[in-house]
Amino acid sequence: MNAVPELPAPPESWRHQAHESLMKAFAPSRAYCAWVEAPFGPVFLARTQKGVCRVSFRKSEDELLSELESRSLLPEMAPQKLERERRELSEYFQGKRRRFDLPIDLRWGTKFQKSVLQAASRIPFGECCCYGDVAKRVGRPRAQRAVGSALGKNPVAIVIPCHRVVASSGVGGYTGGLDVKRTLMEIEGIDVEEVS
Repeated sequence: MNAVPELPAPPESWRHQAHESLMKAFAPSRAYCAWVEAPFGPVFLARTQKGVCRVSFRKSEDELLSELESRSLLPEMAPQKLERERRELSEYFQGKRRRFDLPIDLRWGTKFQKSVLQAASRIPFGECCCYGDVAKRVGRPRAQRAVGSALGKNPVAIVIPCHRVVASSGVGGYTGGLDVKRTLMEIEGIDVEEVS
């Protein structure tokens, strides 16, 4: 029986090039994840090469990673790659930051949802407006419920301040829970009793 000749190993430079090519190909799908401590518990966040794509009130790292995988991303816990994002959120929770200077990746949602989130992002720190006001700003004055639904799907809570949008009859709802919404409003000096 003839022995199969052993093929020479590819040069190290080829392996390096192949690795670099793979990393480049998968870069748009990678999501680096971390968490930051908030007054109400951990807040999880994820960033793609375009910017922050998720700020979440999930209960665990595993829940966040599963959610991102279900959205066709390749998540990886990498707090060292989110130092800026973690720092800005920590400063906000401590009352030291009034606005975020972070790029945002709004890859999910309809054109209407994105217009609602852009309108919410323009509400100044420490101020509130009603769902109806946001509906008018996006050119759909009767779409208050649709505005509420779009805000409920905000993938980057806090950074896009949907907590500043309230119902005409009071605080209104919040995906993270009303206690979280009230805490965020208190951080910004918004009188929750006055809103209620």
